[in-house]
Amino acid sequence: MINFEDLLGEDEVAVTDPRDIFLTLDRAKRFSFPRDIQTEVMKAWFQDPNNHDTVIKLNVGSGKTVVGLLLLQSSLNDGKGPALYICPDNQLVSQVIEEAGALGLEITEDPRDPAYAAGQRICVTTIHKLFNGKSVFGLEQVKIPIGSVVVDDAHACVATIGEQFRITLPNTHPAYGKILHVVANQLKRQSPSRFLELEDSDPRVTMEVPFWAWKDNQDEILKALHGHRESEQLLFSYPLLREVLPYCRCVIGGQFLEIEPICPPTDLIRPFFKAKRRIYLTATLADDSVLVSHFGANPKALKDPIVPVSSQFMGERMILMPQELNPEIDIAEVRALLADLAEDHNVVVIVPSKLAADAWKDVADQILIGDKVAPGVEKLRNGHVGLTVLVNRYDGIDLPDDACRVLALFDLPEVSSLREAADMAVISDSKAGLRRQMQRIEQGMGRGVRSNDDHCVVLLCGAKLTSRIKSVDGRQMLAAATQAQLELSTNLAKQLDGTDIDGIRKVIHQCLGRDAGWVKVSKKALLRAKPGKGLALDPTAVALRTAFDLARSGDHLGALEELRSAGNRLGDADEKALTLVRQAEVAHHIDPANAQKILLSAYRSNNYVLRPIDGVAYQKLAPAAGKQAARVQEIHRSTFLEAVDRMLRFQSLVDDLRFEPNTSNEFESAIYETGRLLGFGSQRPEKTSEPGPDNLWAFSDGSFLIIECKNGATTEQGISKHDLGQLGQGIDWFEEKYTKVAEKTALIVHPMKTTGAGAAMIEGARVMTENQLNKLRNALLDFAKALGDANILNDVERIGALLKIHAFTPRMFIDRYSVPLKKR
Repeated sequence: MINFEDLLGEDEVAVTDPRDIFLTLDRAKRFSFPRDIQTEVMKAWFQDPNNHDTVIKLNVGSGKTVVGLLLLQSSLNDGKGPALYICPDNQLVSQVIEEAGALGLEITEDPRDPAYAAGQRICVTTIHKLFNGKSVFGLEQVKIPIGSVVVDDAHACVATIGEQFRITLPNTHPAYGKILHVVANQLKRQSPSRFLELEDSDPRVTMEVPFWAWKDNQDEILKALHGHRESEQLLFSYPLLREVLPYCRCVIGGQFLEIEPICPPTDLIRPFFKAKRRIYLTATLADDSVLVSHFGANPKALKDPIVPVSSQFMGERMILMPQELNPEIDIAEVRALLADLAEDHNVVVIVPSKLAADAWKDVADQILIGDKVAPGVEKLRNGHVGLTVLVNRYDGIDLPDDACRVLALFDLPEVSSLREAADMAVISDSKAGLRRQMQRIEQGMGRGVRSNDDHCVVLLCGAKLTSRIKSVDGRQMLAAATQAQLELSTNLAKQLDGTDIDGIRKVIHQCLGRDAGWVKVSKKALLRAKPGKGLALDPTAVALRTAFDLARSGDHLGALEELRSAGNRLGDADEKALTLVRQAEVAHHIDPANAQKILLSAYRSNNYVLRPIDGVAYQKLAPAAGKQAARVQEIHRSTFLEAVDRMLRFQSLVDDLRFEPNTSNEFESAIYETGRLLGFGSQRPEKTSEPGPDNLWAFSDGSFLIIECKNGATTEQGISKHDLGQLGQGIDWFEEKYTKVAEKTALIVHPMKTTGAGAAMIEGARVMTENQLNKLRNALLDFAKALGDANILNDVERIGALLKIHAFTPRMFIDRYSVPLKKR
């Protein structure tokens, strides 16, 4: 038998051009020639392949898997092996292996395979396999080398990296109690009442450990973790954090605590850090900061991404926002519409939480969370399922063609960790907070269109989500193609303005029925979408990573200067406050007194950050000046440009004003905003500066409303001694700050209106039960709708009459929206 390879000769030059490699492979028939867009990208990369970090932006369906595999094979042929292909999950691993087999490439899933080390096979594995405290590749030393690595769907890998570099301990873990005990005194100083709730294992409460308490007790905290390092909860995370513990943040909840570094130190996985070539394949998302913050790429060495100039349509999407078209459309109507559509098409709904998924149990054919996701997605890809609900999965899932013809996102994505929740409480109304949300939303919107010729209807539902997408700042944070499709949808909305759910149904059927006019106009809209040039790096995120690396190397002064410069460039007060807290954390390592000064500056700017050790003098809440009606007019004119914006804001308030567990912060925030929009003085003393009540309103007649919110209470045995005790503490606090003779009413929001066992009666106290809360919710929506009439908004007298109609004047509000507390 002839060995034809002998004919090549010993001096045969290895083929390194990716396109030439493609043509030499024994590939499947469907791979006749590389696409133009693939050739363009591979040619650009091959002109300068030796960058340590290279970013390639390709829309879904552009064949980026083939590109990534060929670049790795090129690297192997060039002597830059071993070659590793990283995927966000096992599902994508299977797809990559299938694609590689069709191309004719040699693949292995085992990094220990000698053929991988010898550069004879490309290893395909998950991000979990690479980044963990027991990584087979080696931690802090190289066990299995990496010469060249492709990180596919890099943005989807970010959440996994965050999870891997985070310690999570339930309250039953021995180290939980030890850490809580060590930092208890400082937590009590932050909020005595919330600390008591922590001790009661209340699932609704979380508290961030002040950085001085965390840093100054490192020896005891380290011992607590080290002593249980072989436990299931610490085995894979503790080795990654043990050397950076002083630069971590700890947030303790009633059920569990989390410890997380400022940025994930991915350089601890030395083989990844030392790789000669690191190639990131990403979709054309607008924020590239994660390449620096999570993968440790050097921002100064990063070159412009490789973005093909030839057409790379993401596929056709009709994007509709029902509550933009008509704010009075009920979510139940949208749910019923989707259920009807699911009879003929696969419909996928993404919701932010398990609680939100419960509303879909009656109409869903499958609800996917955790281990159920992969097999459930496979069912969608194999045929008609009906209506599928995905719980908090916005990335890492491919639903091509008939797997998903209608995709709906309901409400804003929830935060992924306690630390992120603490940050979002500070920056929720800032551009930084908006940027985080928009990236998640865009990732979710991309699940249903996975190729150039794919098509899908996308519904964006929920008042807050709609408001974010409608905002000018939010839209500018999206990729160019998404902006173009949203602009088309906005023009479509003008024709559908005020339509009902049946009008939305008809236009959806035009898309799904392949209406020629829609297909033409949608494709034409994408022609105007030009991909942006350069990397979109958030300077603050880059500075944070740089400061983290400087601090853990011992250069605290350099880290402090990096953060100070970043903060000085910020115009957003909330984001600046958060950056000041990061400055204070670093400063504490070298000058604790200065750290408290910096923190005080942050606190004065935004009192949702940590409270300084010495506290802050309480600023009394004064009744709103002038007539309540004039105040309402002033606030609404300055806040809302369009009537639909007002309706969306009030709808979001109503959505948060519910009796649901684990929503106390959202509820208290909605109570605060409701008071402000009704022309009252409004504060959150317990949250912002004092161990006082959850909310405090100052009425225009000089009286006050002391509010304690227990919307998460589930008892049917009356209002507990603990809950009424907190209302009593709020009254005591008020009398100390405002004198005992100040006119006041104490109100507790609770599902029960009678005292529970052992609870002391509070004379004159009122209760807002679910019945009264529902009355308030309905009245708020009616009030907002009426103010959409310019004739009313421009007339103070008519606003005053409207306030009386809806019982939004001080005494009327108390009488209609609460009942007297009764003794059991």
